[in-house]
Amino acid sequence: MEIYIIILLLIILFSVWLHHYKTKQQKTLCVQGLDNITHIKLLISAIQTHRGLSSALLNGDQSKQVVLATIEQQVKSEIKYLEEQHTLDKNGRWGSFTDHWGRLKQHDKARDADNSFKQHTQLIANLLYLLEDEAERGHLNAGSFPKLPNIGFVWRELVVTTEIIGQSRAIGTGVATSKTCSSVHKIRLSFLQQNMQKTINSTLPKLSSLDRFTGEHKALLKIAKLKMQFLSSTIERELISAEKISINQDEYFALATDSIKALDSIFNHQIEQIQQII
Repeated sequence: MEIYIIILLLIILFSVWLHHYKTKQQKTLCVQGLDNITHIKLLISAIQTHRGLSSALLNGDQSKQVVLATIEQQVKSEIKYLEEQHTLDKNGRWGSFTDHWGRLKQHDKARDADNSFKQHTQLIANLLYLLEDEAERGHLNAGSFPKLPNIGFVWRELVVTTEIIGQSRAIGTGVATSKTCSSVHKIRLSFLQQNMQKTINSTLPKLSSLDRFTGEHKALLKIAKLKMQFLSSTIERELISAEKISINQDEYFALATDSIKALDSIFNHQIEQIQQII
């Protein structure tokens, strides 16, 4: 009889240890995934900025040379940090990104504006998939965070929306620099403008928050909505429908950047809430 009691106690102790081990392992994965996602997002933002400034440069604004060099240093810093973690080594998207970025940085100033835009956009698409991979690997989902049931929208729809605005920033900056909006650019801007409106109507309202963060969450959503609506109306008025392009490229770049920053504030606020739960 005593031997059965001992065995039962050992089974209970093992079960407790196993539960503790799995909980600790889960937390480690979440923390690591969140850190990688944070730095991948910074990398995405830097590449988006580099694309927009390259658009101005390749359309004739030579003043962007110096600031582009600064952005390239930021990209280099983020790449170095992520490489030192050795957590992305097995993901083929990461190797593809670093190789592509090295080639783009070396030859970008010799490209035409459309090809530069295309190459940057491919890079960013790769990083967007990588960010989602890391969210999945780190179990950063509603199953792990039931109090944030729509957290998946942050890793997909929200970051994709910043890219929609980033593309409109790059195209619009090129148009504002060259003072010419071709029919192709008008179609692209109109498409991006429509997608911005979809985000305002569907994606933003679906984002969730912890009860004690509700007030700040609603305020951030309101700011983002207003900034995106103003950007959308500016695109229509100053770029798509304008008979003559008069808006300054730096003014337009800053306006689009304000919308991106508003969405980034929501992204960072979601990260902060996850950190509270972990």
